[in-house]
Amino acid sequence: MAATAATLALAGGAVLGLAAPASAHNYLVSSTPAVGGTLTELPDRFDITTNDRLLAIGGSDSGFAFRVIGPDGRYHEDGCVSVDGPSMTTKAALGESGKYEVEWQIVSADGHTVSDRYDFTWKAPTGFSPDRGTAEPATCTTGDGGGSGSGAASGAGSGAPDAAAGDTGGDSSATDALFIGAGGIVLAGVVVAVLLLLRRRPAAPATDDHDED
Repeated sequence: MAATAATLALAGGAVLGLAAPASAHNYLVSSTPAVGGTLTELPDRFDITTNDRLLAIGGSDSGFAFRVIGPDGRYHEDGCVSVDGPSMTTKAALGESGKYEVEWQIVSADGHTVSDRYDFTWKAPTGFSPDRGTAEPATCTTGDGGGSGSGAASGAGSGAPDAAAGDTGGDSSATDALFIGAGGIVLAGVVVAVLLLLRRRPAAPATDDHDED
């Protein structure tokens, strides 16, 4: 029984190890503007903070994006982002008051691209000068992003989350499902093997009782 328990424990550990990639992607911890929140003053920067470091390879922010879309459908960002540890930031800019949408994309510590979007409400203070925005997403050309690197080189990588990003997320989810499924098959096989071994154990020889002469 002890050997059986040890075997099942090892198999369970293997399954958990196979399932680990499913929980390895970075996830949102906090943001400015807050998800579903109301902003009444314009901060210096907008930011996305995750649970783990972000993967900016070679000092490049390729694969990262932070878009802010106003109620009129215009974009209020310069296309530049800065990556530092678990956070991505961009210069803050907003237009008229109303409901806005944030689209963000990051590269997780495990190398997978993660993207999402959320809404927030902007109530401009008195005397605020609204940003005009652009009809199309901006491409970073200022070179003042800071952090692990931005500027002109990050222009291509600072595109917003698009169909390609969604496909990447879907592929990684499918891969995780395959890992978990394989783990389940391995565990089931081990259980069946243990049960067969227990059934095949020879019965203990019966002890013959002899009458004493």
